[in-house]
Amino acid sequence: VQVGGVVNSLGNGIVLPFIVIYLHNVRGISFAQAGLALGIGAAAALVAGLIAGSTVDRIGGRNTLLLGLVLQTAAFLMFPLIREPWHAFALLALEGAGTSCFWPGQSTLLARLTPADDRHSAYALQRISMNLGMGMGAVVGGLIATTSDPSSFTRLFLLDAATFLVFVLVLSTVREPRPVEAEEREHDASGYRAVFRDRSFLGLVGLNVLFVAVGYEVFALLPPFAKNYADVSERWVGLIWLANTLLIVLIQLPVSKALEGRRRMVALALMNVLWAVAA
Repeated sequence: VQVGGVVNSLGNGIVLPFIVIYLHNVRGISFAQAGLALGIGAAAALVAGLIAGSTVDRIGGRNTLLLGLVLQTAAFLMFPLIREPWHAFALLALEGAGTSCFWPGQSTLLARLTPADDRHSAYALQRISMNLGMGMGAVVGGLIATTSDPSSFTRLFLLDAATFLVFVLVLSTVREPRPVEAEEREHDASGYRAVFRDRSFLGLVGLNVLFVAVGYEVFALLPPFAKNYADVSERWVGLIWLANTLLIVLIQLPVSKALEGRRRMVALALMNVLWAVAA
C-alpha cells in the first residue's frame, strides 16, 4: 500500500504544481476562474466526503480507495480536453469526489493492516513516502511542462493517470482484514449525530480547515505567481515544490518520535508560527 501510494503521489506531483499554470497560461482561463475551479473541486470533495465516510463502513477501505482512484483517473485523462472554464469546473469536481474517497479509504486500509501500537509510525511513513513521491514528481513535471508546447501538459496528465492505474494494480494484490471491532459496531446507528455532539472533535476539525485554508492552500498559489509575476521557469517551479516536500521527508519521523506521549496542540501552535514566518 505504501509503495502504491508513492507511485500515485509521484503522478500527483507531476501535475498539481502546474494545474493553474495549465488553465491560465495554456487554456486562457483567468486566474479568478481557475481559482473558482479549484474551489469547486474542494467543495465537491467536502460534500462527497460525507458520503465517503459511510461508504468505507459499507464496502471497506480498499474498495473505497479503488473507487477514488477510478474517479481521479477519469478526471485527469480528460484534462487535456479542457477548453472552457466549465470544463475545468466539472473535471475538478470529479477529481475532488475521487479525493474524498482516496484519503478515508487509504487511512482505513492502513489502520486495518497495521497493529494499533504501530499506527502512528505507519502514518508517519505514509506522509514521508507520499511527500517524497510528490516532490520527485514535481521535478519531473517541471522538466516536461512548458507553456509554449501545450502537448507537454497532455503528457503530464497521462502520466498522472497511469500512476493511478498502477496503484489500482497494487491494491488488487491486497486483502483487507476485517476489523476486530466490526461485530460490535454493526448495529450502532449513531452515525453523524454522535460526531456532531463531540465538541472537541468539531473544534479540531474547524482548526484544521482554518490551517489548510490560510496555510497550505496559499502555498498552492505559489507556482502560478512564480511563473507569471516572478518570471520563474517551470523547471524551477518543480524544484521549489521539491524543497518543500523534501524537508517534510527529512523531519517527519523525528517529529513523530518527539511527539510521542506529548500534547499535539503545542505542535499545532508551532506549525502556525512557522507558517507565519514563511509568509
